[in-house]
Parts: sequence; C-alpha cells; structure tokens
Amino acid sequence: MKFGRIIFSFLLVVTVHAHDRFIVPSHTLLSGEKTASVTLTASISNDIFHPDRPLGDNGRGEVPESLQGYFKRMKTVVVQPDGGTDQAFSLQAFQRFSAGDLRLAQDGTYRISLVHESSPMVTFTKADGSFGRAFGKDATVPAGATNIVRKATASRVETFVTRNAPNTRALQPTGQGLELGGASHPNDLFVQEPVSFQLFLHGKPPGKPVSVTLVRGGTRHRNQRHKINLETDDQGRFQVVFPDAGFYLLQAEIMVPGSAESGLQESWDSLFVSLEVFPE
Repeated sequence: MKFGRIIFSFLLVVTVHAHDRFIVPSHTLLSGEKTASVTLTASISNDIFHPDRPLGDNGRGEVPESLQGYFKRMKTVVVQPDGGTDQAFSLQAFQRFSAGDLRLAQDGTYRISLVHESSPMVTFTKADGSFGRAFGKDATVPAGATNIVRKATASRVETFVTRNAPNTRALQPTGQGLELGGASHPNDLFVQEPVSFQLFLHGKPPGKPVSVTLVRGGTRHRNQRHKINLETDDQGRFQVVFPDAGFYLLQAEIMVPGSAESGLQESWDSLFVSLEVFPE
C-alpha cells in the first residue's frame, strides 16, 4: 500500500476558508461504571484551541449578526457507540466560544459533529478590484464584476470520545461530506507510533489525492506553527507519526467540479477534526 509522503513545513497556507474551526472535548477517554459526561467547547479561531468566536448556538446564546445565517445552516450530530443518532446535543454561544455538555450512557466511542451542509454561493472580483461574495443559489453579482465563480461549500467539524472500551461503529462514514476513517482509532494515538487514516468523500474514497494538515495546539505561544503537511493517495489513505503529545487539529479539503445540471462550477468540502495524542 502506497501512502502520501509526510512533509514538515512552517509556511502559512491560504485555503478557501479564512479561519480554522474546532470542537474540543474536556476528555477523549473516560472509564467507570456510572454514566459519564464531557463538556465540549467550539470556536472559530486561527489560534488553534484558543477560542476567538463562537461556533454553534441553541437559541439561548449571543450570536454575532455575521454568524447567524451560518449557524442556522449548521446542525449537531452525535453518532453513539451502537450507531444511533437520536441523542440530542446543543451548544450555547458565548462571546468567544460555544459550549455544551454531552452525557455518555453507552460504553464505546462517540462521534460528535458540527455539520454545515452544502450551501451555494458565488465569489467575484468587484469593479474596484476588491473581493466579493454572495450566498444563495440565485445570488446576483454587481455590475462590472469579474472572476465570477459559482460554487457550493460544506464542512464537518468533529471529535471523538470513548467511554471504557473503544469500538468502531461510530467511525464508519455517514456518506455526507468529507470524513475521517481508516485502520487507526482516533482515541488510541500515541507519540512516535505510526497512525493510518483514510478520508472518504460522500462515503467513498475521494479518487484523487487530498492535502491534509495537522497542527498541535498552543500556536499562540510559539513563533512557528510546526505544521505537518501531507498528501493522501487517491484512495484517501495516509500515515503520520505524531512527534509530540497534545491536541492536534486535522484539516483537509477537496474540490470537485460541479455537474452541468447543478449550475455550479465547483464544490468544496472541508474537514476539521480534533485529536488527542498521548505520551509514549
């Protein structure tokens, strides 16, 4: 099996999305006989795991006007160890982050996701040379605009939590968007041990290489981000050896051309996964 080669880079990468997003659990592993719970915080911030703006709201928080439409299109999904998805979970927005508690009644692995379903938009260059964008399938562009691109964007922001013995039911692709799977369990990661993951697009291997970036938390307190940049094979498979313990944010995105009947020129899917890596 051929995997993408790992490349370490300290350069900033400009992506379609201007800001990183993450959801972080207070614990990724819990043990005991009684029903447990975790607190999750979510934020939009380029200082990884240092919150800057909220991500998600249950209707009782304070949501900036610029994020209201985005939050309305976003849904929270919890896949339980038995594969069920009926467990309610919500985040309340505060000034710098969103937060919520999740009860873990079952033994096994939970997958917690903030899913932004595919949404049409158009980007363009205004007559004065500045960047512009508008949302909606029938979004209009101003007179004199150039570089007009009609596209759809979707994202998943995820993490995994295991109570007692891990299992893999919640790790199976849901078939919606860009997702993380593969041979390694996301709650069983250790420093200097090879990890094998695989990306899926709408439940299938992506069919072409995908760029993946991993960054350890604490970027606010160091001069370089110490990114791990790598590329998958065309089946979405990749390997990585984590150099240090801590929480990492895995980021990936893929663009595929839009179909003629969709009226879109391209479709973008992005993925943000918070992973905890333990010492040797």
